[in-house]
Amino acid sequence: MDKYSNEKKIDNNRLNSLNKDKNVLSYFGEWTQKVDELSPSFSNALPFEHIIIDHFLEASFADLLHDSYPTNYDNWYKYENPIEMKYTFDDIFSLNHSIQDYFHLLCTDDFIHIMRRLTGQTDITFDEYLHGAGLHCHPTNGKLNIHLDYEKHPITGLERKINIILFLTKGWNPEWNGQNELWDKTAKNCVVKTDVVFNRAIIFKTNDISFHGLPRRINCPQDKFRKTMAFYYVSPLNNSKREEEYRKKAKYVITDEDEMENEKMHRLCLIRSNRRLTKEDLDDYNYR
Repeated sequence: MDKYSNEKKIDNNRLNSLNKDKNVLSYFGEWTQKVDELSPSFSNALPFEHIIIDHFLEASFADLLHDSYPTNYDNWYKYENPIEMKYTFDDIFSLNHSIQDYFHLLCTDDFIHIMRRLTGQTDITFDEYLHGAGLHCHPTNGKLNIHLDYEKHPITGLERKINIILFLTKGWNPEWNGQNELWDKTAKNCVVKTDVVFNRAIIFKTNDISFHGLPRRINCPQDKFRKTMAFYYVSPLNNSKREEEYRKKAKYVITDEDEMENEKMHRLCLIRSNRRLTKEDLDDYNYR
C-alpha cells in the first residue's frame, strides 16, 4: 500500500497554537539569528541556489528527534528498483509527538518568514499534504538516481519551490556513500557533495536545473540506515508553461557509465518519470 495519501498532514489547531508561541525559533540553531548574512550564500551558490547548515536544530531537540525516529520499517512504503532504493513514511500523526512538532514548526509563520528571507522566495508557503515529504530512510544498497523533483503539486496545483533535507543519522562513515549530490544543469557533472552529518540540513531551490540525488549505492552495515526528514515549500504556479510541460512526477536521469549502455535502464527511467514502476516493469528488466 502506498503510504503517501491525499490526506492533510498538518493540524491547523496545533499550528495556530505554535504561531502564538514567541519561542518557536528556539527549537532551531543559532543560524536563524544571521539569516541576512547567509542569504547571499544561498543565492550565489553553484550549481544552483542552496545552502548547507550545520546545527540546524537546537541540540537537545535534534537528539530528541534522533531518539524518536522509527526503527521498524515494515509499514513503510518501499521503493526497491534499479533507480531508487529507499523507504518512505508520511503518516506523521502515527509517530512520536516530537516528530509531529518538527513538521509543524516548519509551517509556523516565524519560520516561514526566516525561509523567505534566506531564499528570497517571498511567496512560499508550506504544503499541508507533505506530498513526497516526511521520513525517508535508505538501507544498505540504498540509492536515488539523479533527478528533478516534481514541479506541479497533484492536489493543490502549487509549484514545489524549496526543499529542506535534515540528516538524522549519527556516526555515519563517508566511506559508506550516501552523500547528497548536486549536479550541473546538463546532469553531466557532480558539483557539490554533502556528507551525512547529524543535525545538518541542506536547503535548495527546485527548478528545471536542480538535478540532485544520491546515485552511488550505499554500502553501510545491515544495521545502519541513512535517516532523513524531508520537507518542501510551495508557491503559486508559474503560468508561463503549458499544462503538459509541468513535471507531475520526478524526472530521473542516468549518470552511471555502465547504466548509460543499458537500454532497459533508460526505459525504466522514462517510465518512472511518468509513474511508479510495477512488478511487470521490473520483470522485463530482470530485476531481483
